[in-house]
Amino acid sequence: MNIQHKIGPSTVLAKRQTGAVLIVSLMLLLVMTLLSIASMNTSVCRKKMAANSQNSNRTFQAAESAVYAMVSTVLGGNSDELNTAMTAVSGQGTLINVNIGTSDATSTAQVEYLGEIIATGGSSINADESSTLLSGYRFELVGTGSIDAVQAQTQIRQGIEYH
Repeated sequence: MNIQHKIGPSTVLAKRQTGAVLIVSLMLLLVMTLLSIASMNTSVCRKKMAANSQNSNRTFQAAESAVYAMVSTVLGGNSDELNTAMTAVSGQGTLINVNIGTSDATSTAQVEYLGEIIATGGSSINADESSTLLSGYRFELVGTGSIDAVQAQTQIRQGIEYH
């Protein structure tokens, strides 16, 4: 028996291909790898940005707590730190550590004396009926919050007048 094989169009096409599918698939694999690397870099960058934002917020809250503690002390009738700042040559009071309840964030408060002010009539604070001038003092409360491990720091200044 004599068997003959016919060479059809599909056999001819198969013989003409010389690895084009391999080259195309390698190019697609390269493009997908580059896209995944870019996606990972973006994720790492976003993670760092979120951590920086969180550290900034924590130092801000620590600084706010320090200023609030100093305001509460002054409003409570304790003007020792104001007197210390007024008598200091530099015009700055002592640096006070404020406990904010965390181990990694620290908070400090300091009073700076800015000078004497003269308020004109119209205010009834310690008013002398025979005088139209009222004297007072201007201070600036400086609260600093910091996280040393990541070198994050926030400083808040709040002015007050003391009559």
